[in-house]
Amino acid sequence: MKNNRRKIGIGIAVCACILLIGAGLYLMRNNKQETQESPDSAFVPDLDPDASTQEAKESDPPEGIRIPGYPSITIPADTKDVTVNLMNPEGNPCYFTFTLVLKDTDETIYQSKMVEPGKAITQITLSKELSAGEYPAILKISTAALDDGRAMNGANVETVLKVQ
Repeated sequence: MKNNRRKIGIGIAVCACILLIGAGLYLMRNNKQETQESPDSAFVPDLDPDASTQEAKESDPPEGIRIPGYPSITIPADTKDVTVNLMNPEGNPCYFTFTLVLKDTDETIYQSKMVEPGKAITQITLSKELSAGEYPAILKISTAALDDGRAMNGANVETVLKVQ
């Protein structure tokens, strides 16, 4: 009887060890798969097809993110298709996305896709026509890292839309 109990005890211990080893291998395998980056999860930016290459105007390499100023933007009245210069300066470590918002109504009248460093959008289509006048606006510049698309520092640039 003692011999049978001993065999049963040893059998239970062996089964428990096998289960523990199997569970450990399963967890290590799943953890390894989660930490490896699969090709499907690589960041693919949604680039704006209307952005074109711009000539660099400064010779010193930039440090951090350079945000251009837009004290005013002049566009023609009563048309949705307008010429602008929404630029992501050469050497920036990020993509820019531009959102033009009318300050008084908080209405978004334009939003771009991502613009690469050294490129600019020069032709845009507004969501509505504006009649002649001056409109306080905010040009929201969102940024995304070049390598993985994570959000970086952006800016809200106060401007005036001069519609003529």
